[in-house]
This record gives sequence, C-alpha cells and structure tokens, in this order.
Amino acid sequence: MTQDKDTLSDVRADRSAARPTRRGLGLLVICAAQFLVALDLSIANIAMPRMTTELGFAPASAGLVLSTFALAFASTLLLGGRVADLYGRRRVFITGLLVLGAASVLAGAAWSPAALLTGRVLQGLAAGFIAPSALGLLTATVPEGPQRERALGIFGAIMSAGFVSGMIGGGVLTEFLDWRWTMYINVPVVIAAVALALRFLPESRVDGAGRLDVLGGLLSAGAMLCVVHALDELGAGTAWASTSLFLAVGVCLALAFVRVERRSPHPLLPLSLFRTRAVGAANLIGLVMVAAYGGMLVIVTLYVQEVLGYGALATGAVFAVSGVIGIVNSVLTGRLLQHHRLDRMLLAGIVIAATGLLPLALLPERGGLWLVLIATSVNAFGHIVVLVVSSVAANDGVPADHKAVAGAVMNTGQQLGIALGVALLTSLATTVTAAQPRPDTAAALVTGWRWALALSAATALSTVPIALALRGRLRT
Repeated sequence: MTQDKDTLSDVRADRSAARPTRRGLGLLVICAAQFLVALDLSIANIAMPRMTTELGFAPASAGLVLSTFALAFASTLLLGGRVADLYGRRRVFITGLLVLGAASVLAGAAWSPAALLTGRVLQGLAAGFIAPSALGLLTATVPEGPQRERALGIFGAIMSAGFVSGMIGGGVLTEFLDWRWTMYINVPVVIAAVALALRFLPESRVDGAGRLDVLGGLLSAGAMLCVVHALDELGAGTAWASTSLFLAVGVCLALAFVRVERRSPHPLLPLSLFRTRAVGAANLIGLVMVAAYGGMLVIVTLYVQEVLGYGALATGAVFAVSGVIGIVNSVLTGRLLQHHRLDRMLLAGIVIAATGLLPLALLPERGGLWLVLIATSVNAFGHIVVLVVSSVAANDGVPADHKAVAGAVMNTGQQLGIALGVALLTSLATTVTAAQPRPDTAAALVTGWRWALALSAATALSTVPIALALRGRLRT
C-alpha cells in the first residue's frame, strides 16, 4: 500500500509539470541550483590566497577555506537525500537555497577567519541538502526514457559549467573586484531560483514512508567526515599517525552504519537499493572516474602555473576549453542515449577519457600548453559521456520513495572520488619528487607529476572490467 502511495505522489508531481514549458522552467531552476553547488566547489580555489591573507589566517590553516565546504557537503548528502524524500523535495530544495544565500552573505562579509569558515560550513551543509533534492526533483518530474536522459545530459552540462565557471569566475572576480564577490555572487542566483521554484516546481514527497533514521544519519555523517578528512590529510602530506587514525575511525563508523541500516525498519540508505539493476556498479564507476579526473585537475593546474608560468586567470582560461567541450558534450550525450546502447556508450566513454589522460604522463618540462589543451579536451569528452551514462544507470529503476537518496548516493560517491583522487595523486607526486637527486627543481616536479598522471590514466582504465561486467544488466 505504501508503494502505491509513493507512486501516486510522484505521478501527481509528473502531471503538475506535464506541460513542456512548465517542465522546462522547472528543469532550469534545478540546473541553476546545481550550478551554484558546482560553482562553490571550485570558486574559492583561486581566491583563497587573497582572502586568507586579508583575514589573517595562519599559513597552516588556509586550506580550511576549501576543506570545510567539502567536508560539510560530503557528510550531509545522505541525510539530505532522505530528508528530501520524507519531508518534500521542493521544500528541502528551497530551504537549502535560502540557507546557501544567507551563508554566502556571511562568508562575503567575513571579518575574521572564524566568520569565513562558519559561512563556508553553512554553504556546504546547504549544498548537501540541495544536490540530492535537486536530482530527486528531476527524476520525480521527468519520466524515465528519452526525456529523462536528455534532462540528465543537461544536468551534467550544468555541473560542468558550474565547476569551470568557478575556476574562471574566481580569477575574474578576485582580479577586478574583490574576493568577497566570489561569495556574494550566489545571492542573486538564489533569489531568482527560489522565486521560480515556488512557481514552477511541484512538490514531490514519499507519503507514509516512516520516520527519519537519526542514528544512521549521525553515523553516515561521521564516517564521511573522518574518511574525507583523512584523504585530505593524505594529500597534504600530514603525519601518517593522524591520517591513519581518522581513516580507521571513519571505516569503523561506516561498518556501524551498515549494521544499523540492515536492522532499521526505516533505513536512511536502504541497502536493497544496490540490488536495483546496475546502481552499485554505476556509482562505483562514477567514483573511480571522478577520482581520476579530480586528481588530474589538481596536478595539471600546478603544472600550468608553476612550470608554464601562467597566472590564476590564465589558468582558468586554459581549463575553459575542456569545460566548453564538456558542456556541449553533456547535451549531445543525452541525445545519443536515445539511439545507442548504454553499455557501449559507457565503455566508449571510459576508453576516450583514458586516451586523453595517457599523453599527460609525458608532460614536457617546457612548452606543454598544446598537449594540456588537447589531452584535457579529449578527456573531458569521454569523462562527460561516462558521468551521464552512469547517472542514468544509477537512477534507472530506482523506486519512487528513494529518488533523492539515489541522488545523494551518486553525489557522495563523486565527493569521495575527488578526495581520493587528489589524495593519491598528490601523495604519489610528492613521494616521487622527493626521491629525485635534486627535488627542488622543475625537472623533479615534472617527474613526480608524470607518475601521478600515469596513475590517473590507470585509474580510469580500471573501470573497463566493471563496465564489461555490466553489459547484461544495463538497460538497452
């Protein structure tokens, strides 16, 4: 009976958004929110040196401007997805946007390190509720099939656009206005998105789905917090004792979370979700591919700035090329999915992405700009194909009462992937560089980066067996 109510709830959401114009405007609102989440993941990277200097951060704590957002975001995704399913995806979506807007005002007006970090934490918490509710709204209002595949393609395009815009916009705003505008820029978008959401987004919730699993929420948040922090410390070269402790605590909390979810009558994350078609494998592929991409992005950014000598604004422009390719290809992939098998497109995307990564393992000590432009563009083309196809597969066949949770699982996996990729690649690069006869030279740096980028390519290729194993389980 509960499942019938769940289905009817989402059917009502579908019908209320049935008109193409209304549905299109609703999708625009969802994409605008996802744009903000992606923007905030990257916009502070280039502005960080100026904001930390002005506010008087200690050198060792400057990285908190980036890590606090990521930690708060990653630790609340699962909880945010379940809250959205239970209490209304539109309600949680709009509330998250309002909190994001207020947090951005606080971060922009920050008068001390504590004020800025508080704003960044609140931004991350808000994003942890916005992202899964946005994807839950999309899958609840757009029926499975060609329409949803096109919508997911656009959704992926906006994610790429937001991340690239953050890198470029952070440089532009910091250079020509002030670093505070990297925070304030969220406010007008939030105001417009909330106004449009109130008018064009239908409410979508699961009726009679039980109560919130508070213990599961606390355990999942703690596990993510510890694991992501441990990976951040690994990438920063922190002492192994501290890193190992956080990682061990995170793993223990994760095991406790699984135990609680198995016994809970109303689990935060129903483990049966991973038996739905290809949900588990699709999310694993997404995690590994994002790890390869995220680690590569950090290494190549260092190469462009420290070896090729480009400034922050010019570095952002270098990545804009691959960003535009990714945006266009997201829409194209959504259309291609209507005519080609999911398994074939997934495998092709992996091979293309890895083909783009392989030449980066041969970075020259000078004059490597064209290699970077071509290789990152090829990688972006394949990477977007994989993300769009894996997103479709990870949501295909998911029950109506778990749509936002499925979105939270996907976002959580990608956050873990970024942290894992950055940690492994930067740690390997640092180790190889330190082992060189003259570790303080550009040649030693490039040698370390080559090994790290070779690992990035190998990481992407490691998903080929998983994709081949999925051939019989993916919808054709």
